[in-house]
Amino acid sequence: MNRKILALNIGLLVLFGTLGWMLRAHWREARSQHRATLAKAARPSALLPPPSPTPPEPAVPANYLEVAQKTLFSRDRNPNVIIETAPPPPPKAEEPTPPRPAYYGQMGIGEPVAFLSAEKGGQRGFHVGDEVGPFKLVAFNRETITFEWHDKTLEYPLAELKPKEGTPAAAAAQSGVPTFAPSKPASAGPVIGITEEKGPVLGTQNGEIRSCVAGDKSPSGTVKDGFKKSVVPGPFGPMCQWEPIK
Repeated sequence: MNRKILALNIGLLVLFGTLGWMLRAHWREARSQHRATLAKAARPSALLPPPSPTPPEPAVPANYLEVAQKTLFSRDRNPNVIIETAPPPPPKAEEPTPPRPAYYGQMGIGEPVAFLSAEKGGQRGFHVGDEVGPFKLVAFNRETITFEWHDKTLEYPLAELKPKEGTPAAAAAQSGVPTFAPSKPASAGPVIGITEEKGPVLGTQNGEIRSCVAGDKSPSGTVKDGFKKSVVPGPFGPMCQWEPIK
């Protein structure tokens, strides 16, 4: 029994000795490698220049606009200049259109003529471009007539400008007597005039022929006070007159 324990102890001592030798051998080898590494000369390496810094952004004045506008001690830096303007004048009241002239007819021989009422009563012929009271005659045809007034163009149907029934102008137009003022009697021929009274009136220098008056609706051929009514053609339409019965 003692021999076995002795042999075991001897075996253990041999094992520990072997392990110690191996550890020392590995230590010496590692130390030699470490010394060899430190003994090697370091190879010089090329030095790279440091990276260039990022250039700063250029200053933009617009980025500092808010700072300039909110400066409390400099009110004149505000770019929004307020210009005070006077209020616009009130609109002028539109002037009413003056009365329109009455239309009696037109003639297309040569230069066209439109027969309209004149300012001082009666009627006369007007050409394109003539002044008809406050209006200016611009154009006319068989359906419409156009005036100019205060840079405005006014177009009316002829039916609206014709004299209405029952007015002195309409009665004169129906009887063929123009409504212009009486002219001075000539040496010969009838002189056409108007009067406020009804019935034949003296219309010539020698009293032989009398003109019809406004409102005379008696038919042609009527005999009254020694005169006979007749309708004769004239340069501007039919003309009414009273001729003495011989």
